[in-house]
Amino acid sequence: MLTAAACGGSSGFRPDGGGGSGGAGGGAGNRLTGTLPTTINRNVDVLFMIDDSSEMRLAQTNLINNFPTFMTTLQSAPQGLPNLHLAVVSQDMGAGDGSISGCDALGGKKGIFQYTPRGTCAATHLQAGATYISNIAGAANYTGDIADVFACIAALGEAGCGFEHQFAAILRALGADNQGAAPAENQGFLRPEAYLVIVMLTNEDDCSAAPGVPLYDTRSNTNIASQLGPPANFRCNEFGHTCPTGVSEDIIRTVPHPDRNAPNHDVTQAITYEGCTSDDTEGYLLGVKYTADQIKALKTDPSMVSVVSLSGPPTPYTVRWMNPSAADSSCGAASCPWPVIGHSCNANDGSFADPGVRDIQLANEFGTNSLPLSICDASFAPALQRIGLLVNTLVQPPCIPGPIGLDPATGGPDCKITMTSGGSTKTLPACADDGGVPPCWQLVQGNCNGNGFALQVSPDPNLPASAAATISYSCGTCVAGMPDPARGCP
Repeated sequence: MLTAAACGGSSGFRPDGGGGSGGAGGGAGNRLTGTLPTTINRNVDVLFMIDDSSEMRLAQTNLINNFPTFMTTLQSAPQGLPNLHLAVVSQDMGAGDGSISGCDALGGKKGIFQYTPRGTCAATHLQAGATYISNIAGAANYTGDIADVFACIAALGEAGCGFEHQFAAILRALGADNQGAAPAENQGFLRPEAYLVIVMLTNEDDCSAAPGVPLYDTRSNTNIASQLGPPANFRCNEFGHTCPTGVSEDIIRTVPHPDRNAPNHDVTQAITYEGCTSDDTEGYLLGVKYTADQIKALKTDPSMVSVVSLSGPPTPYTVRWMNPSAADSSCGAASCPWPVIGHSCNANDGSFADPGVRDIQLANEFGTNSLPLSICDASFAPALQRIGLLVNTLVQPPCIPGPIGLDPATGGPDCKITMTSGGSTKTLPACADDGGVPPCWQLVQGNCNGNGFALQVSPDPNLPASAAATISYSCGTCVAGMPDPARGCP
């Protein structure tokens, strides 16, 4: 059967209580009406942005080991696996002039999809020339199990740049950074009509510097009194976050921020901040909203984009201090402690994560199409199941809210369904009433969380497959507190 999408935005309640599956029903219910197309878009492009900096091996293993849960969830949808594109990109975009260990000055991995076999894999089983996984209506560009193929390209290791560029890598991979088209290896992945799902797996927050900002300088910024502070990751926090209780003793800033200076130069101190968000005012890093807007602009309908953040929770947000990595008396003390951000979560396997303030804020820019999840979970299976269910929700028809009353004349759902094509409109019978001869309709329990139904309409064999058609529905709903036994309304 061809499933018609019940677009919630075009439906509404009409308090007339009339009409049934043949237009003859009645009762106390309101009418829920709407118009919808006869085809469902089942194309989904999934991009996994995987952090490959230090201390990420265990998280990558967790992802790979539980990836089958994601695929099983997709395959369990009523219509099976969607038409899938799946790619992997590293966060490594380099940093600075090459003097930072692990960070080159040439753009790192440049947002290019990672598709070569790693670890114990002799081959990815991708077809020659393939740079991402594709399975369209069962036609795959790989051999073997898709989870094994993913495992071969997702184990990126821990040698990537430690100044993470999650935002910049995603934008470059998709050609959404105003720097020209996506890399040649990435061409063909992003389909204009497909839903886009971005999954970020990272144990640190984004530190994508805005163009022209020398945030990673290690020549003139070498100690606590330098404009950018010591050459360490805390720069990403100080210049990437704003915290309501932040103070600054050495730099005049337009927003409060986590302070690099230890109280009384005491290395044993710790300060906890509340309500930290991305510093999108001063422009040191790519703004969260800017990044979200660039991604949304890839689609004519921004609701076709979903973003998932598997990262550290934003709280607790605690700044601690350590002895400087190089002799530093620039603060006026014999030794000036250097700041470090405390972990916001710790996993049972010994891995950890720092506050993912910007990562989570980016996901939240996509509203109900977002999932902020923890990278410190012992198993990613529940998280990957939730991501799979999110994808299934995108490609399944939206629900007609229930409960739907019964038509006393037929005993079936109190709905009138019409099909319009080429200027002609006809009323369709319920499949239960005409023996399932198409075109007909039925209500099925879809991804409605037990509250509503998906409308399935079989195609009209007298219409060409390319013919444009729309479906209109009018269904009588039960009203709480207004029992109507004849219509099955308690």
